[in-house]
Amino acid sequence: MTSALCDVAIAGGGLVGLSAAYELASRGAQVTVIDAGHPGRATDAGAGILAPDTYPGDETYWWEMARRAGEHYPLLLERLRGDGIGTEDSGYARCGLLSVGLRESEDSWFAPFADRVTRRSGGRVREITPDAASALFPPLGPVHRVLHYADAARIDGRGMAAALRQASERRGVRFVSGTVSGIRAAGGGGAAGGGGAAGGGGAAGGAGGGTTPRRAHQVTIDGHEDLQCGALVVAGGAWSAELGELLGCPLPITPTKGQIVHLGTTQESDGWPIVQPLLTHYLVPWPGGRVACGGTFEAGAGFSATVTAAGLHELLRECLVVAPGLADAEYLFTRVGLRPTSPDDRPVVGSVPGWGNVWAATGHGANGLLLGPYTAALLAAQIAGVTTGTPLPKVPHELDPARFS
Repeated sequence: MTSALCDVAIAGGGLVGLSAAYELASRGAQVTVIDAGHPGRATDAGAGILAPDTYPGDETYWWEMARRAGEHYPLLLERLRGDGIGTEDSGYARCGLLSVGLRESEDSWFAPFADRVTRRSGGRVREITPDAASALFPPLGPVHRVLHYADAARIDGRGMAAALRQASERRGVRFVSGTVSGIRAAGGGGAAGGGGAAGGGGAAGGAGGGTTPRRAHQVTIDGHEDLQCGALVVAGGAWSAELGELLGCPLPITPTKGQIVHLGTTQESDGWPIVQPLLTHYLVPWPGGRVACGGTFEAGAGFSATVTAAGLHELLRECLVVAPGLADAEYLFTRVGLRPTSPDDRPVVGSVPGWGNVWAATGHGANGLLLGPYTAALLAAQIAGVTTGTPLPKVPHELDPARFS
C-alpha cells in the first residue's frame, strides 16, 4: 500500500484527541486522527461536571491546573464559534453546584473539606443552609451541611466532541476509522519497540536521555493505507496501554467502568445546580427535566460496556437517598463509560520516554471532561512550538509519562 502523509498523527478520537487535533491544526499542522471507535469511550458517557474549586485534594499544582481548565472552556467555545461552529449541543452552562454532607456523622470528612475549599476559592464557594439548598434543588432530601459553588458548570461530552470534530475538519484535519496495529521508527528496522533506528525529520522535539531517542515515522492502521507522520500523539483513553506496548514503553492505563443513569422528571430542571455529595453519587440536571445520576466505579470490569442490574440498583438507591423527590421520575437510559485510569490517578501527558516525537495525552480518569481540552492545548503548544494568543504554561511535570519508566 502507498502511505499517506501528515505532520502529526493522533491515535484516539475522544475529547482529548479531538482537542489536540483542533489545537494543532489551529497552529498550522497537518493532522490525521485515527479513531478506533471502541464502545464505552468515556467522552460519550461522562456526566460533565466542571467544578475545579470543589476539588477535594490539597495538591496545589492539581487545583491550579483544574482551575485553568475550567477557565479554558468558555475561551475554547468562543474560538469554535469564531470558526462558525454552533456550540449549543455542547450543553455548556454555569449551573452551580451543591457539595453536600448528608449526615452529622460525615462531619469528620466534610468539615476539613469545607474549610479547605472555602479558603482556597477566594469567596467563590460559600456555605448555605439546607433550606436554601432545597430551594435551589427541589427534589433534595434532608442534608446536614451544604457548600454552594455558583460558578460551577456542566458540559455534554458528546456535543462538545462533535463541535471539536466539525471545527477540526474545517481546519483540514483528516479522520480515519481504524485501529493502530504497528508503529515504525524512522530509518526502517521493524516495528517500534523492536529496535528501530533513530531518524531525523518530524514536527516535534522530545525526550532527552543518554541515547538518541527513536522517532516514529510510520503508523500501520488495520484496513487502511499506512500513514507517515512527523509526530505521534497517543490519546487512546482506556486503550492507551495497547499503544504503549507497540512503542515498547509502559503506559499503564486501565479502564474503570462507570455506569450513569438518566432520569426524566416533569419539572423544569434547567435552573437546578449539580448536587455532589461528598461520600456518594452525584446528580447533574439538564434542560427538559433530565437528571443524570452517577457514576459507579468498577475497576475490575475490564472493557465491558454493558449495563448491569447491580449498577442500576446502586445508582437508583443512592439517587433516591440524596433526592427522594425524584422517586416518580421516569427511567430514560443508562450510559457506560470506561475511564482511563493511571496507577497514581494522575493524567499522563508529555513526551514518551525513548522517543523524540511521540507524546501521550491520556489517563485523565474521572476528570477527562474537565481536564482533557486544557491539557491537550498545553501539549499541542509544546509539540508545535508555535504560540497563538496568550502563551500557555508548560504541562505540569507531575503528569510526565516518564514516571512509569
